[in-house]
Amino acid sequence: MNKKRLQRLGVVCMAAAMVLTTVSFPRVAKAEGDTSTQANEATSNELEKGKVLVQVKPSVLQGNAISNSQQNPAQGNDGLASWAFDEDAHWWHSRWTGTKDSSEDTISSTVRPWIGSGFGQEILLKKVTYKGRTDKASAPDANNSIRKYLLYYADMKGSTAAPDSSDWILVKSGHFTDSAEAQEIVLDQAVKATHFKLVGVNTNNWKNGDTEWTGSGSGSAGDGSTCAQNIKVYAEDTLNLTVTAPVDGQTLTDVKNEAVEETVATVKDTSENPIDTSAAIMNDDGTFGGQIANVDDSKLNALTGTKPFMIRMKVKLNSAATKDHILINRGGEPYQIAYGKDSTASRIKFQMRDTNGNWHETKVCVTDKIGQEIDILALYTGSTMGLWVNGERCNDYSSHYTSPNSSYTMKTGTANALKIGEADSNASIKSMQVVKDIGTISNTADYNTVVIPAFNQGNRLLDLRVVEGMTDHQYTLTSQWVNADGTQNYSAVVTATPKNSLKFTADSMPQTLKVNVDGTNIKDVSVTNSSVDENGVLTITYDFEKMFIGGSLRMDHGNTYDQTSMRYGYDFTLPDGATFVGCEWYYGTAENALVNTLQPQETKYITNPDSKGANVYRSNIVFTNLGSANYENNVYARVLVKYTLNGKSYSKMGSSIDTRTVKAVAESIRDSKDASEKQKIYANGILGTISK
Repeated sequence: MNKKRLQRLGVVCMAAAMVLTTVSFPRVAKAEGDTSTQANEATSNELEKGKVLVQVKPSVLQGNAISNSQQNPAQGNDGLASWAFDEDAHWWHSRWTGTKDSSEDTISSTVRPWIGSGFGQEILLKKVTYKGRTDKASAPDANNSIRKYLLYYADMKGSTAAPDSSDWILVKSGHFTDSAEAQEIVLDQAVKATHFKLVGVNTNNWKNGDTEWTGSGSGSAGDGSTCAQNIKVYAEDTLNLTVTAPVDGQTLTDVKNEAVEETVATVKDTSENPIDTSAAIMNDDGTFGGQIANVDDSKLNALTGTKPFMIRMKVKLNSAATKDHILINRGGEPYQIAYGKDSTASRIKFQMRDTNGNWHETKVCVTDKIGQEIDILALYTGSTMGLWVNGERCNDYSSHYTSPNSSYTMKTGTANALKIGEADSNASIKSMQVVKDIGTISNTADYNTVVIPAFNQGNRLLDLRVVEGMTDHQYTLTSQWVNADGTQNYSAVVTATPKNSLKFTADSMPQTLKVNVDGTNIKDVSVTNSSVDENGVLTITYDFEKMFIGGSLRMDHGNTYDQTSMRYGYDFTLPDGATFVGCEWYYGTAENALVNTLQPQETKYITNPDSKGANVYRSNIVFTNLGSANYENNVYARVLVKYTLNGKSYSKMGSSIDTRTVKAVAESIRDSKDASEKQKIYANGILGTISK
């Protein structure tokens, strides 16, 4: 696409008001250049059912190494059982010289050498890799590497208990090849295990009567010695992440692990320097009660004097208030949010005390919301206060307290005297965040366009939420949303921390996750980034960026105005060294029903649009054959950008569901100083058709 053609994008205009009516939608959406595609042809390289492998730490296997025969003292590179599990150029070797220890077996054609270890915990054993000696790769028939194997496991009630002969269960048998490379034993179905052992039935130079064996040795030659090095063990788990994409004006939703069937919910402070939340009591409905108190809350000392902050929480009103039930109270009472009672009315109350000891209060009646979950946001601007419940601003400032515009300085709080919740409260808490660094904001500011963006970009001092710990899963999972630059760019960051003796590896990193694009429809997409640190902790990131630059009309039908085509334009960047693969769009006639998918075989694009930089790309989607009866109806779309980097596939998504009407775009063109006369004539023709 050349630049002149791209200029058809025309005037960037603001979104019109949402019209929740049905559009007679075109059968085919077209990418620029008349490339059309059918919907719902998405493919995915996601690991089967979200499965991942988690490695048992080599140090654990070394420390718990067991065998029925080992060369001790070592002879050259032939040595101890623990040598089978390190990275050094030596190996475990069954005894071939020296005095046998009393714990060792006498190796024979019927008593075969084996190597094994314990995991220090119960795992879902899925894979074992084996490597033989590598010093005789040119003569593999002389290296004693295992050819026929038997793999056993044990599942002990105490993970550190030593299995005896009756505890071992045969799970798989097979043959390795004459190779110096690592070879895999993969179980058809993972088994719960605390230990494993690998038996060398025969080797490259010792046949032992195996009719399936095709090596050059024979059972009568040699002593049947066996060796192994660099054995690795892997547990199976499920990591099947779903991210609910952000929607303007709505709270970002936590990442969910869809693979979890049984969970244990706990309350955690996911912010920096977390407070102790062990006193919180979980309820069956996913909320928590009890009282968190007498904890180190010194990080909240940052909220003093005239420093603005916000408190946001989701609260379940279980029954009518019987008194003032504390939801959050800072020691010394500089601020408090309570679920209280005035006469017969149940109210949410935001209360503050100034440096003169005077109380300031704003409150809202919630009697009609009993039994419901509500969203509370309290604001201290640095001199005044504000309160919103479910996005509606409270205007009730009791006359015997203060007016909403009175100015005051907040009293200093008392350290380590925070209270969250009460044991006998009629309300329970689902989540709570306290944020600072919200900039200058008025207590009368618009909730969706000013208050929520300020909250999202604030630094979280406190972030209490219900975290699901996975039953029978071998890691813990946490997630957070990052909005570091204060724009409409968001990152969902998921951290998977293996338990105890396990670690994630580079091979564990998932290539895909699921994104709920509109609250209803879920798509499999490539991750934006994944990494594993030196401790084996896995981090998966998915990015949502502001890409939409506006809508325009394409003059496909000449002077005929009863039909038109509407284009949505997008600008986006790619990482250094990345290769653009293409765009994908999810679209529909309702904001929560992006049921159609456009996947052009080739996405048309240009780089450096409007001199924005060589790493900036521009592309668009065109909705064709929009009839005049639908000119006032919204069309909704969300873009996905796909690219490759270092041979791997990645993606990111637009941070908003983009919407325009033909009427709104035409009006913007008509009123624009930058539109050409031809464009204005066309826009007026479209508007004239609507008026008829």
